[in-house]
Amino acid sequence: MTFSLQKQFRQPKGILGWMIGKVMEIDNRKINKWSINKMPIRRGDHILEIGYGPGYCIQKIIQKYPGCTVDGVDISSTMKEAAGQKNKDAIKKEKVHLFVHDISEFQLEDKQYDHIFSVNNYPLWSDTDKALSHLYHMLKPGGTLVITVQPRGEEEKDSRARGYGREISERLTSAGFKNIETSYKKIRPSLTVLVKCEK
Repeated sequence: MTFSLQKQFRQPKGILGWMIGKVMEIDNRKINKWSINKMPIRRGDHILEIGYGPGYCIQKIIQKYPGCTVDGVDISSTMKEAAGQKNKDAIKKEKVHLFVHDISEFQLEDKQYDHIFSVNNYPLWSDTDKALSHLYHMLKPGGTLVITVQPRGEEEKDSRARGYGREISERLTSAGFKNIETSYKKIRPSLTVLVKCEK
């Protein structure tokens, strides 16, 4: 049962997946807002979210910055349905586009983004270095990348959050990103790390 739940949190499916999505939306609300506020979003910006889940962040960005467009990529088709319902009006207006894909394999050759962000999705990337290479090419020069992780379950400890901070910073440096800033915030249930950088 525990393994089944862990699998659902990694890639939600079916009715249980919808329920897991609601849990994630509630649990991640504070770190989602923190992550959004770390991006210097301006009217007309094009933004990519990695691991959009039930679409909470996408909805908040479109509401707060109606002149922006937001793309999202997630490995769960169930979450695409949930996010699609939450953002159906914005999708009709072509302000939001949702994709189902592994970020390590996802790349849109004809698009570049002003901002890219990920909340509690980084640990799920199948090939981190390949994913960061894709993100580097998809980000505009001077654009912002934000990666936020709040360790959960067996990883739920301050030392793991700091470990993620060091790991992400090192990998971002290797991928060519600059102006790397690491921030920590105590948000229940555990210390959360946010790494912000630029291309």
